[in-house]
Amino acid sequence: MPEIRHGAGKNRNVAVHERRIEADGHHTRVLEVDGNGPLILLLHGFADSSDTWRDLLAELGARGHRGAAVDLPGFGRADGIARTGTLLGTYDSFVTAVIEVLREPGDGPVVVVGNSMGATVALRAAGEREDVAAVVGLAPAGLGFQRELHLANGALKAILPVLRIAYQVPYPTLAVQLAVATYYRVRLASGISNAWRFGSHFRGMSEFRRVGVLGRRLMTEVESGCLELDTIARPVTLIWGDRDPVCDPGGARTLLDAVPGSHLVLIDGGGHLPQIDQPHTVAGIIASIADETAHRTDASEADIDIRRHEGQGQQSDE
Repeated sequence: MPEIRHGAGKNRNVAVHERRIEADGHHTRVLEVDGNGPLILLLHGFADSSDTWRDLLAELGARGHRGAAVDLPGFGRADGIARTGTLLGTYDSFVTAVIEVLREPGDGPVVVVGNSMGATVALRAAGEREDVAAVVGLAPAGLGFQRELHLANGALKAILPVLRIAYQVPYPTLAVQLAVATYYRVRLASGISNAWRFGSHFRGMSEFRRVGVLGRRLMTEVESGCLELDTIARPVTLIWGDRDPVCDPGGARTLLDAVPGSHLVLIDGGGHLPQIDQPHTVAGIIASIADETAHRTDASEADIDIRRHEGQGQQSDE
């Protein structure tokens, strides 16, 4: 099992393990840190990969929490995704299967955390189900995009015929990767290593084209309504950078008004990737939620044991 060590906290080195799993018919990569408490499942955003969670995984591990980040089908080192059906529907089934694979005997429900598109998938997993205890959404797509993104999407549709020609040009793979990494650094988050991890998954213009097709599919699904807020039955916390250039933090109000007990944490100076901008802060929030979840689970199990004991006592008296 490959192992990479990341610095996390003062004088701490946390091992991030990497392995392959199969879930819902998809082979994918998992990055994990060992720890206690409920499993914290991390879902990346569109065109990203589990690499986006490496620093945050190290922070969680330093706090003694168990975390796992997966590559969603179609991205990173996961299998491709079918051209038929919906992306979000595929991810719904995939996440359910991943939870089943990663949960160990005796584990309670998990905490699902997502960023951007991954946060949308996480929110869709917050219904009445036994395997999810709480959900954390970092800048979720589906609650409102920045105006500039709508304008850019319209412009891309207008020049699509030109792009189809550009896709045929055999640009060197490295040139495409560097261009994508540069965009990442300028538009999304600083840091050369994070930018390169993002760009390295683009293996030439054919990959660029494929991601573009998936992006149009996803935008269609999001704009048609991808969240049923009245079905959310698990505690929800939103974490949002107040300078997010992609998703509008003002969109959080829709969910906060619709879901009782939901919370919003604004990260001062944060962008669209809070897990990259401020992993220490975000990990602290997630760890607190995991601790609360563990406490509720322990209290629930204790209550069940008490009721079982009382029932046995009543039977013995008869």
